[in-house]
Amino acid sequence: MAPLSLHCDASGLRANGGPADPGVSSVWFRRPRAPESFPGTLEADLPFLRNEWSRFVNNVHALAGEFGDPLWVNAPRAAIDAENKMVQLHAARRAGLRFPATLMSSDPTEIRHFVGRHRRVVYKPFQTHTWQDAASGKMFSTYARIVDAEMLRDDASLRQCPGIYQAVVRKRHDVRVTLIGDRAFPVRLDTPPQEDFVDWRIASLADTMRAGPVELPAGMLEGLQRLMRELGIVFGCVDLAVDAAGDAHFLEVNQAGQFLFLEQAVPSMPMLQAMCALLAQGRTDYSPESIDGVNFADYLSSDEHQQWWERVGGGIKGKDGAIPGVSVE
Repeated sequence: MAPLSLHCDASGLRANGGPADPGVSSVWFRRPRAPESFPGTLEADLPFLRNEWSRFVNNVHALAGEFGDPLWVNAPRAAIDAENKMVQLHAARRAGLRFPATLMSSDPTEIRHFVGRHRRVVYKPFQTHTWQDAASGKMFSTYARIVDAEMLRDDASLRQCPGIYQAVVRKRHDVRVTLIGDRAFPVRLDTPPQEDFVDWRIASLADTMRAGPVELPAGMLEGLQRLMRELGIVFGCVDLAVDAAGDAHFLEVNQAGQFLFLEQAVPSMPMLQAMCALLAQGRTDYSPESIDGVNFADYLSSDEHQQWWERVGGGIKGKDGAIPGVSVE
């Protein structure tokens, strides 16, 4: 780990090392974690060290805009705020985007009134969580699904855990838009009809999702760019639901989302090249052509990837191509 120092005195605030180094043009702030392993440390000292490192790193992130002038993808304060779903919807309203009515609540009365008003409603967790069944070894995860009467029967259950409740969009298909700086890469996602579940990730797990390039409805790109400016971020993966009339409804933006699986499915979308150009040039109006010969297909066919997959593949997918223990029931 490279040393990093923060200074503050009468002359001002400064830093040595890290993103403040003159040669740093950009910082990819994606799923950051403080150090957890400290070789040679007594077990009793680990909680203290982990807490101190966490708080030190938080200071660095909170002051990110004060040190040097690298492009942050995304700036820590904006990234943390953008993780909040209601912050996203509030920004989407200001950006002029269409989105379904949404309730966040643990109040049984409010939840039942909302469902009664909108009839078909989706429940979504704030963050996907996975449990493993001790007896069968199967993995069960929380995905967006249609609310049924049984879910609303027990007051104590509803009060126990807040949730996100959203009016259902009777969608024809999904669109995932990866926004990398000033460029957008929209991909259409088609999934088989599912009775209760509306989350395309389930079809992805079952390998029944199909992806292809798509054009955004008129004005949608400008609206998404306004959303990004409202949130103060330069990278994000937006989920849209497109109804039978062709209207797109904003669902959410993941400021640390995955995108290479889309390039694997749609090789004509050069997202890896775009991200490399964004980071290398440190500007949102980057030139993709400056990064020559970079694409995900070449990496997947490389010896480097093959060697990596031989080490870890068995724990990710079985011989049948399925993820071991994951249930898509």
